[in-house]
Amino acid sequence: MKMGISDIYLSIGQKRNISHFANIVRIAKSDNDLSIEEVEFLSKISHKYNISNEQFKDILKEPEKIPTLAHLECEERVERLYELMQMVEADRIIEKEELSMLKKIIIGLAFPLKDVERIIERAIQIDLDKADVESFKRDIYEVLGIRMR
Repeated sequence: MKMGISDIYLSIGQKRNISHFANIVRIAKSDNDLSIEEVEFLSKISHKYNISNEQFKDILKEPEKIPTLAHLECEERVERLYELMQMVEADRIIEKEELSMLKKIIIGLAFPLKDVERIIERAIQIDLDKADVESFKRDIYEVLGIRMR
């Protein structure tokens, strides 16, 4: 990905969004097969996070060039996990490669190492068609031993 002078001035929020989008792309590409549902979800998420068409193409081509930014509050990490899980489940098939990539990203997001496997197990059990982000957070907070405010 080319870095122009304007990239130097990206806000930390936009850098976090680009990093998160790259993580979602990593999951989508991890099984070497981008489904129509995955592309649609990537398009939807790119709009949500103000990812330009050029950034979209660059990140889609080489998501590994974008580092995972872990300096997030717990609530934001769990919200990002919710969207990562939406990508894992976008094509209704959970591939082992997707779970392997998800695990790497969860570790990169600085979730406690001792909880990573339990987080993944619980996240897979949650029916994302019925769970909104708030109920997802409650379930993941329970795994982490955190009481919701």
